[in-house]
Amino acid sequence: MTAVWRSGGLAVGVSAVLLAAGPPVRLTAQDTSAIDRGVRIGIIYRPGVRPGMVVLPVHAPSPALDSVYAILSRDLDYSDRFELITLPGGDSIRVTAAAPGARPPAAGGAGRTGGGGAAAATTLNYPLYQALGADFAVAVAAGSGDSAIVTVHDVAAGGVRRELRARLPALKDPGFRLAIHQLADRVLEAALGVGGTAATRVLFVMDGKVYSIDQDGADQKLVSSSDHQAMSPAWAADGRRFSYMEFWQGHGRLFLQEVASGKRAPVATTGQALDFTPAFSPDGKTLAFSRA
Repeated sequence: MTAVWRSGGLAVGVSAVLLAAGPPVRLTAQDTSAIDRGVRIGIIYRPGVRPGMVVLPVHAPSPALDSVYAILSRDLDYSDRFELITLPGGDSIRVTAAAPGARPPAAGGAGRTGGGGAAAATTLNYPLYQALGADFAVAVAAGSGDSAIVTVHDVAAGGVRRELRARLPALKDPGFRLAIHQLADRVLEAALGVGGTAATRVLFVMDGKVYSIDQDGADQKLVSSSDHQAMSPAWAADGRRFSYMEFWQGHGRLFLQEVASGKRAPVATTGQALDFTPAFSPDGKTLAFSRA
């Protein structure tokens, strides 16, 4: 199926080829080859518009849990859905409710959470967190084996909204950060009922090469495998492949490349003209592109 039109004497066509299918994921592509500097666009909210959220300091710190805490906090902040609240005294405070007959913990001290992860944590001092402006509180703890437990507290209602468990790859594993991003999206869904975008990865072009990067600006990786000028990267629906145009001797040829292996293959019927701007159909079976 092809549509052709003319603009300024240049014939441009839109073509499509059939490809293998794959499950949809949240992925975006961006060509920054013509951008010299970044521009940050944000929204300034009136106080009280966004619900307040506090991410509680980790009770039993470890390199892995510290990373979960840092990445999760940043993801929730970057979601722009919450007003993140800094506890008095920075990260040195974790206030819990007193057990019956026990003295309440001091505001500057750390409350006892007990062992066994978030499931065994003492109930939070909800009135105190309400006074600090929090609507939600998030607690991070180690689970059994290589898992993490994240408890989402509904401070306004005075109870646990949801307990989330996730298996974490090893700290140095390439999938470690992605697992935390996915966990952050689940936290947002538990709190507000809508999914997040923390697990999004972006494709962009720099110096003629295609790179991928996490939505929070970390984990930048070179993913294209050619020395020729690359342009117009686009994710496949399965998130394991992408397509891009390689410019060479006045022609533009499209390629499909696997992210994990780096193997690539040319897209049939391209390369004899200027083929560019590939775009996958939602089901991943069809690749549309422009031809000039």
